[in-house]
Amino acid sequence: MKKLLFLTIASSVILTACQDSGDESDEGTTDEDPLAVSTTLYALEDFTSRIGGEHVEVESIYPPNADAHTFEPSSSEFVMLAEQDLFIYSGVGMEPFADTAEEVLEDENVHVFAAGENLDLRGEGHHEHDHGQEEEDHDHSHDHAHEEDHDHAHDEQHADEDGPVIQGVQAHYHTGDTIDVHIGDADDAGDGEWHWYTRTDEAGDWQRTDVEGLEYSGEATETKQLKAVLYDEEDEVLLETNEVSVIIDDHDEEHGVGDPHVFLDPVLSQQIAENIKEVLIELRPEQEDDFTANYEALIDDLEQLDEALASTFEEADHNQIIVSHAAYGYWEDRYGLEQLSVHGLSSTQEPSQSELVNIVTIAEENNLDYVIFENNVSSTITEVIQSEIGAESLVLRNMESISQEDSDNDEDYVSMMQMNIEILQQALND
Repeated sequence: MKKLLFLTIASSVILTACQDSGDESDEGTTDEDPLAVSTTLYALEDFTSRIGGEHVEVESIYPPNADAHTFEPSSSEFVMLAEQDLFIYSGVGMEPFADTAEEVLEDENVHVFAAGENLDLRGEGHHEHDHGQEEEDHDHSHDHAHEEDHDHAHDEQHADEDGPVIQGVQAHYHTGDTIDVHIGDADDAGDGEWHWYTRTDEAGDWQRTDVEGLEYSGEATETKQLKAVLYDEEDEVLLETNEVSVIIDDHDEEHGVGDPHVFLDPVLSQQIAENIKEVLIELRPEQEDDFTANYEALIDDLEQLDEALASTFEEADHNQIIVSHAAYGYWEDRYGLEQLSVHGLSSTQEPSQSELVNIVTIAEENNLDYVIFENNVSSTITEVIQSEIGAESLVLRNMESISQEDSDNDEDYVSMMQMNIEILQQALND
C-alpha cells in the first residue's frame, strides 16, 4: 500500500510538471546536444562520465554520503528523472526504489537501463566457494583457492591446547553446501571411538549425531556449533576437540537476490562499463568511436586496479578485516579476503549477539588492530566493537556514493579505489 501511494503521488507530480513545461520541451534533445543522464550509484556515474565524455551530462541522484541501501528519491527527484534522456541503475538489487522508478518512468521519454542485470551474483545458485563464474574467465596469476585461504580462520576457535583440533572449517557456508571437516593430530588418541555433536544455540544442549570417526561430512542447513568427543569401551570420555562455528551466509537473506556490490570488483566492473558503452552507442550511434576509445581507457585503469588489489592480498601478512557491512564479498572470492562484517549485505541488517561475540573473539585471537568504517555508513555497533578490542579506525570508500570532500577534491572511482588499496595495505600488514 505504501509503494502504491508513493507511485501514485510521484506519477501525478511528474504528469503535472510535464504539462506545466508547455512548449519549452517540445523539441526535446537533439543529436548535437549531450545526453542528459542520471544514475544511482556513484560508480555508475563515474563510468558513464568517462565513457560518454563530452557527449553526456551525467549526475548521480544520490546526495553526498548517501546509503544506497536505504535511499528513496523524493517526488521532485522523480520529476528530474522524467526530464532525462537516460536513467542508469544497477539492476542487481542495490536500489530499493528500482521497481517504482521503472513504473513511474514507463510512460516518460526516458531510456531506463539496468547496467548489471546480466551479471552472475555471488550468493545465487551458481556460486561456488572457490570462485564465482566470473573467475573462470580471469586468468591472472593471482587466482586463489578461497577455502584454502580461509581454513585457518576458524580451525582453532576456542581450542584446547592439549586436545585435538577440528580442521577444514570455512569462513562461511551457503545453504546446501557440504561441510567436510576432520580431526587433526588425533593419531595418539589411543583406543576409542569418536562421535560428533552439534548445537544451534551456544547456551543450548549438544545433540549427538550419527557421524562417527575422524571425519565429519554433512549438509549446511543452519548456523551451528560442532565438536567431537572420544569415548573408551566403557563409554567414558577420553578427549574432546575444540568447538567450531559453522556459519551460514547466503548473502541474500533480505532481498532474495545475490550480493549486489559488484561495482567494487574491478573485473565485474569491466562488464558494467561495456554495458554502459553499448547503451550509449544505442542512443548516440554517431559517437561510437569516441565511446569505444573512452571505454578502452577505462578498461586499462580497471585492469591495473585488479592487479594492484591482487598484489596487495598476495603480499599481506593476513587476510582478515573487520568491516561495518558485508560489501566486500567479491574481494573474498577473487583475492582471498576474509571480511568479518558487523552488519549484513545491507547496513540495515543487524548482527546477533553470538555473531558479535564471534567477531570480537576472532579479532582478539588474530590480533586485528583496525576496524574499518565506510564513508556513507554509520554504525554504533561497529563503534562498540572497536572500543571492545581497542582497535583503531580506518575508512574505505564503497563507491555507493561520494563524500562532499572527495567530490570537492575531484576524486573519481580510480583514485578512490587507489585510496582503498592503501587502507588495505595498512589493515592487512599491522
